[in-house]
Amino acid sequence: SLKQFYYLDSPPFILKDRQTNSDNIIILPEIILHNSIDLNFTIYADPTPEINIFKDGQILIRNYSINYQTSGDISLHYPIYIYNLSSTGLYECVIENSLGLISLSKHININKQKPFIQPLTNLIIRSDEQFTLTCYGSGQPNLQLQWIDQSNNRIVNTSSISPILFTSTNTKSTIYACQAVNPYGRISSQLFVTIQVPAKILLVTSNQTVIINSKFKINCLAEGDHELELILKDPLLNKLNTIENRSENKKKLSFMFDNIQMSDSGLYECYANNNYSEDYSIFEIIVQNVPDRIENIFIEDSEQIFWMKPFDGNSKIFKYILRIQSRQGLSWSNESMIIIDDSDVTNYRFENIFSKCMISLTIQAVNDIGASLPSEPIHFQINTKQLEIAPYNLTAISIASKSLVLTWQ
Repeated sequence: SLKQFYYLDSPPFILKDRQTNSDNIIILPEIILHNSIDLNFTIYADPTPEINIFKDGQILIRNYSINYQTSGDISLHYPIYIYNLSSTGLYECVIENSLGLISLSKHININKQKPFIQPLTNLIIRSDEQFTLTCYGSGQPNLQLQWIDQSNNRIVNTSSISPILFTSTNTKSTIYACQAVNPYGRISSQLFVTIQVPAKILLVTSNQTVIINSKFKINCLAEGDHELELILKDPLLNKLNTIENRSENKKKLSFMFDNIQMSDSGLYECYANNNYSEDYSIFEIIVQNVPDRIENIFIEDSEQIFWMKPFDGNSKIFKYILRIQSRQGLSWSNESMIIIDDSDVTNYRFENIFSKCMISLTIQAVNDIGASLPSEPIHFQINTKQLEIAPYNLTAISIASKSLVLTWQ
């Protein structure tokens, strides 16, 4: 049966009557208030649908009451009364259940009357956000609808069917007019599209690595209307004393480091806000210097030294320089230099020293920026080492009555 075919587990389906079957209705002026335009139809749907009735996009009745026939089908009867031009327009019945949706619409006009436009509502949107304007008009037959950009009096869309739509993306506030024309007159209505510019960070200094004592500038650029506030904060969240530049809805802050120091390293924040939004961006400044001076040097068994790796100045240490002098007696030897090319090696052993001597030593750490200050000199006496094999092939050659030359292996 028809009931079984459409009613069991089915999205809504409408069976129209003869009057309801007409989509565009033009009534005579003399029958206003005397007759109604009836929406009569039978609905087949399972599960039971929700029925809502709209007039020119605005809801008239929500969850319209359902009348069940003896067969279990749903019968809908809704009378539309036309009192004047403001009662004309687009009527829609929307039927929806969990399996689907269907709608039925009727456009009702009064014959030989000037057009009518439903009042328009001003629109507030964000800059660069797409929007759609909708204008409902009546006045068929021979109705022409237009959207007009009032800033340049340009027609941006035309239609002979209501509603007429216009979709755009604006960066500036604009007045638009909807105009309706038929052989019996002309009418127009305006709305104002207000463009809000939310607070937004447009440009900020990228993460930077800077050498100490350099001159360095940081910037923050933001846009926004309605009392835009823009703040540049240092790593301690203190507000920096910046130079400010403004242009239309944009604001730029700049701060100059004339002699940037290690203490200026850290995370900086650019923060913008206005009456209805906020935005922020964080960037990092790393200031590089030579490594710190090596402070802690330890001596083990008077023949090996260790040191603690110093702070690298935000640049990897790639070598150590040891400057060594030895003393036997009263005079110091010339300085010798030992280079350790492995930053992970922080020790040095004195080898092949077979006589008692005093050692004086300084150490420097080196990175790409340069060498650290030398450590404070340390002085210590080194242990002599015993020969593992006694000398052999001893030879004595007399060269004078009281002199000879000794050689050995």
